[in-house]
Amino acid sequence: MSKIQQSQRLRRLLAVESARIMAEEGVVDFRVAKEKAARRLGTGGDAQHHWPNNSEVEAELQARLTLFHGPDHATDLRQLREQALQAMLWLEDFQPRLTGPVLSGTATRHGVITLHLFVDTPESVIFFLMDQKTPYEESWQRLHFGDAPAEDYPCLKVEHGGAEIRLVIFGLDEDRRSPASPVDGKPLKRFGVPQLRKLLEKTQCSAV
Repeated sequence: MSKIQQSQRLRRLLAVESARIMAEEGVVDFRVAKEKAARRLGTGGDAQHHWPNNSEVEAELQARLTLFHGPDHATDLRQLREQALQAMLWLEDFQPRLTGPVLSGTATRHGVITLHLFVDTPESVIFFLMDQKTPYEESWQRLHFGDAPAEDYPCLKVEHGGAEIRLVIFGLDEDRRSPASPVDGKPLKRFGVPQLRKLLEKTQCSAV
């Protein structure tokens, strides 16, 4: 086997193992999954030039979920999307948009629902949660927008309707500018309430 073939084989093995880790162990960060896969396959950190890109891992993850988890995955994904819809209605004053694995279809049973909110100030969301007596945890997320320097955005982790929700807070004027996807670098797809309802109706019809 040539060095090129060996490199391609290792790349594929890493993609498959990374996808397995994400599907079965609940890991959501691509880099973390690839690091764990590299350790388990004994390649070590010195072989990062063999690592698959995030798009390759996501493709393997989607295939694995379809092949090995089939109907169970479809049921879990629908439940997460329904929980996302209820959370969006709860947060409707902040123009919520669903994004991430729950929207793309690669979320696993215990996946986190990611919502982007658009507000005058982050404090308005915090005051809302306090009025609702909803506990929250604060953090930050660094996001990229094309070739522009990365920016840090406030995040809040809450629970609603039995699901873990991650709220990323943007300014009011940022609803038309979507950050880059960690998968392929393209602008993240984001769905509002009407679009999510249509998606749920479509998947319900296809399941009948």
